[in-house]
Amino acid sequence: MDPITIGLLAAMGAGGAAAVARWRRRRRGAKGERVEAERVAARKESRANAAAGEHRVGDVLLHMGDESGLAGELALMREGSAAMRVCSAPEKGKERWLAFPREGESLYVLRTNERLAAMGWPGVEVPFEGMVLRPVEQGACAIAPAGEVERRWEGVGRYAVFRAMETVAVVIEQGTQRLALTGKAVPRRLFEKLG
Repeated sequence: MDPITIGLLAAMGAGGAAAVARWRRRRRGAKGERVEAERVAARKESRANAAAGEHRVGDVLLHMGDESGLAGELALMREGSAAMRVCSAPEKGKERWLAFPREGESLYVLRTNERLAAMGWPGVEVPFEGMVLRPVEQGACAIAPAGEVERRWEGVGRYAVFRAMETVAVVIEQGTQRLALTGKAVPRRLFEKLG
């Protein structure tokens, strides 16, 4: 026993010492519970990050036999974290992008769409291939480029995401430059990280 407990036993008697011992056990137990709760939260967060597919520039993803190398990234930052990460994944003769929304079980496989870019900033809906895409998310953002994307995108801009079923349109604008992308939403679990 420690000296404090011995002193309490002598001064208070056995009943008081038992009460103090129970209080100390509960206190240790509460601290232990708090530490365990923090560990559980950290595990959940790491699982969520893994499930969210924390992919970075340089990663190669495989989807149905098709490899996509992430060459560059535009991180659309809102409230201190990336609301969406739009990664350049070029293939022969075509410009392809993969977008990773902050929340959700899917990612977007996109291609540039000059017709959508020529329409200007979209309003409340986007007509696309006989469908009407409705807004899902939009707002001002800080754009942080990384990897093999043009540095001219760095700074403050805005973005909008429109969707109807699995069809998606993403528009990013900064000053006079606009990147308009259209494509499909695909479940993240169908993409496998190589290497």
